[in-house]
Amino acid sequence: MGAAAAGIRIQLLGPVRYVSPAHGALSPGARGPQAVLAALALRAGTLVTTSQIVDGLYESDPPPSARRVVVNYVHRLRSRITPDRSHRAADGGAAPEVIESAAGGYLLRLPPDSVDALRFTRLTEQARTAAADGTPESAVALLEEALGLWQGPPLAGLTGPYAHAQRQALTEQQAGALEHYLELLLECGRHADAVPGILSALDLHPYRERLHRALMLALYRSGRTADALAAYDRARRVLDEELGVDAGPALKAAHAAILAGEAGAATPSPGRPAARGAAPPATAPAPAGVPAAPAVPAQLPAPPADFTGRADQAAALARTLTGTADSTSGSAVDSGDGGSPAVAVITGMGGVGKTSLALRTAHAVRGRFPDGQLYAELRGADGDPVDPGDVLGGFLAALGVPPARVPARTADRAALFRSALAGRAVLLVLDNAVSVAQVQPLLPGSGRCAVLVTARALTAMPATATLPLDGLGPDDAVALIGRIAGAHRIEQEPRAVAALAEVCGRLPLALRVTAARLAARPAWSVEALLARMSDEARLLGELRAGDLAVEAAFEMSFAQLDRAHARAFMLLSLPHRTEWDIEAAAAVLELPCPDAEDVLEALVDAALLETRAPGRYRYHDLVGVYARAKARAGLGGRQRLDAVVRAVDFLCAGVVRAVLASQPLGKPLTNECHPRRSAGPDVGEGPAAVAWVRGALPALTALVEQAAACDDADAVALAVDILALMPCFEESVPLASLVRAAADLVPAAQRLCGDDHVGTAHFAAGVIHRNHASSDRSRDHLLTVLELFGETPTLADGSRRFLAVLFALSMLAELYLERGDFAAARTCAERSVALAEATGDRRLCARRRTVLLQVEVRDPGRATDLARIGAECRELAARFTGETDGEWLMTVLMTEAHSFFQDGRHTDAVRHYTRVLEQARASGHGRIETESHYRLAEALLAAGGTEAALDHARRALEGARLAQEHLLTARGHQVLGQALRHAGQDTRATGHLRRARALYRELGLRADAEATSALLNGS
Repeated sequence: MGAAAAGIRIQLLGPVRYVSPAHGALSPGARGPQAVLAALALRAGTLVTTSQIVDGLYESDPPPSARRVVVNYVHRLRSRITPDRSHRAADGGAAPEVIESAAGGYLLRLPPDSVDALRFTRLTEQARTAAADGTPESAVALLEEALGLWQGPPLAGLTGPYAHAQRQALTEQQAGALEHYLELLLECGRHADAVPGILSALDLHPYRERLHRALMLALYRSGRTADALAAYDRARRVLDEELGVDAGPALKAAHAAILAGEAGAATPSPGRPAARGAAPPATAPAPAGVPAAPAVPAQLPAPPADFTGRADQAAALARTLTGTADSTSGSAVDSGDGGSPAVAVITGMGGVGKTSLALRTAHAVRGRFPDGQLYAELRGADGDPVDPGDVLGGFLAALGVPPARVPARTADRAALFRSALAGRAVLLVLDNAVSVAQVQPLLPGSGRCAVLVTARALTAMPATATLPLDGLGPDDAVALIGRIAGAHRIEQEPRAVAALAEVCGRLPLALRVTAARLAARPAWSVEALLARMSDEARLLGELRAGDLAVEAAFEMSFAQLDRAHARAFMLLSLPHRTEWDIEAAAAVLELPCPDAEDVLEALVDAALLETRAPGRYRYHDLVGVYARAKARAGLGGRQRLDAVVRAVDFLCAGVVRAVLASQPLGKPLTNECHPRRSAGPDVGEGPAAVAWVRGALPALTALVEQAAACDDADAVALAVDILALMPCFEESVPLASLVRAAADLVPAAQRLCGDDHVGTAHFAAGVIHRNHASSDRSRDHLLTVLELFGETPTLADGSRRFLAVLFALSMLAELYLERGDFAAARTCAERSVALAEATGDRRLCARRRTVLLQVEVRDPGRATDLARIGAECRELAARFTGETDGEWLMTVLMTEAHSFFQDGRHTDAVRHYTRVLEQARASGHGRIETESHYRLAEALLAAGGTEAALDHARRALEGARLAQEHLLTARGHQVLGQALRHAGQDTRATGHLRRARALYRELGLRADAEATSALLNGS
């Protein structure tokens, strides 16, 4: 019986071990024998020479004794790894050796499946095949089996170049398989199941964008849109702060789809092949009477020697041009004279690499066109279109038509050209086409021909396929810089090179320019060039090297615009928005929406705007820089400022409409907010309005920051009103991104606005800093509101002042409560109740009364007994239920649960917290859901339910991180640390408690920080 039958297996996915049926998992000895076993196992069944083993063991020149060392290691392995002696060979003799000697080396006599690393590879390949065949459930099962083989870092502890290279390869394979597995879970509709696994994977691989994208889609499809958007912000921040790079196209596309509500479809399985085309028809004979050309034209210019990336696009174009699924087969294309020629069109902005890709593709397929290749540049040196009649004259000459036979009229030349190509297989490359009318006469009639056209835009061009081209991917962009400036640049300054690629917008022309400058300046560091390019005003000047200039590529498109379109192009670049919708653009351009859409589409056709989805438009980063430079030169200062004010005004109007559509107190809250120019967008009602605010948050953040810096009173006042209303959406929209804007607006309002807006700016800053930044700064801002507006205003003083004081008192009550200052918290809460009662508004009174109960229930010196507090909570709950005030209903139910917890009735507390959790989850109130998790964890720990407490504590921390709220994050770390300590996991508990303490200190919550220190000290 052979070695395979002896049941020996080799484990490499973790510590190196061999496993026998009789003895289980055993070590094969010291690190040297382990490394030899790994080298043989990874090539099981194949001869591995002694020289290969030696090369894999030693980093530099091996010692003279290296071969003897290998022989010794093999001897040791054989003494340990032996088949079960109860098994015999087929002829009755002794069982064969597992490690056999062969000519010049050794062979591990085991089947591949006996080695876990090889079995892992086989299973992942089978999973890819299953996914491609449309059976994702089978692929998931295969990947679960594959990933279950891992027991730690592969080839753990082994040194040497071979082990190092294989460890890197296996680790990358594991990460790829894990990504594939999680994406397949999404394809199978198991969105909620995928979230914990993705979060765990991100702990190991925080920079893998596929994982961040999968998390966003899993959260969105689980009904957690706010969490999905927060996950994008976190991914973008991690990539930016830790790698210095922007989110990639796939991540941004997922974000845009979520914002547009279009991310609900199943995720295609990675690696699934495209549909294969039909085989080419048989060759048809050339028409009779057409003379053969005396020469075969070969006019293709050489492609760039440093061409990088675009493999998928080149392959797709090749398939289109050759009419096959596999452009490498070598057989000639022939669609017959009765068919139409294949026409592929590459479109994109200037500098994106259309010509390079076209030439690369054309050279790749030219063997399929044995009758020649024709090339024409359709734009002259002055930027004007070349006459198609002149192009046809050149083509006919190249095809052997005597000059005397070339007609004068373009239409006649086109007819003769089609006749000359009849029955021939010729490839045409038409570069930089300007219009369909220019291209149409140049198209052959023979189905054996193919045409590849490049153009910035070619609207309504009849084509077999059109490929819109974007910038290079991050890795390809870095690789292109390395190919031109030298690979040592990447090795010496990898992060700086990646950042440089992003500054260049990954536009091939810009990358070539910057790389060429570095190549010509070997003494310059990449960091030095980055510093020069950090100033937008000089960026375009830096993107110039010899005859290469990025600005010139854009200028050609801009020169074709009429005056109205040129003005729109400049105006829309000024507000800090990364994306425009039609309504927002119409507001800035002061046009009706249909007219604005026409303008936007015209700019897309000019390759000066990009559109990733219907009704959504954006500038490429460098085009935006160019547009702002043109605006500074071509528009007056007031014109530029008014564009920004109109953009802020539009968003302010949208926020006002969203508050009115979704908040029970919307009318008084917005009574004195007056957008001046715009009616705002159609935000919908209820949840739709909240969704609009979520989608607008990036633009709101950027524009409020811009308004704070633009020295215009109208812009600042509008921005203040926006920020003052944003806390209405705190439960569904992460406000952490607004902290900087809130801080910047206060001095701007003090400089430019009256007391009303100054006080409102302090109020907004106080609310947004609470829980997200500094407790001390929040308190100072809110106390300033009371100083400016007085502590007892009336509605006669204006709703802005009255509500700012009312809410500031409530916020101060909550803030003091978190700081453990119960007397101050009670005073502020009672004042807010008194103000509300003066209005006679029962809903307003009920909300303020709830805040006072929150103080009472947590105050150890409370004047009201817990039973009475619970009764009042139930009375208020009935009122909120009748008024369909869901958020405050959950708040008062949470307060009642607190009363049970404080009274030692932990089981009742768990039941009530669970009720709040279910309601929050159903209604999409993410913050209350997260708070419910950590409160449940506290109550469960008190009730002795450690395992359940651990689960809720982890969910609390996950939700807090996604919400980017520091206070919730601190609470999550604290309760998880406590739960882990209860579970006996002291080391992990200590890490979480330390992080909680650090956050409490950052927030200025000294009592919480001291309490956490006590937990760390074991008291």
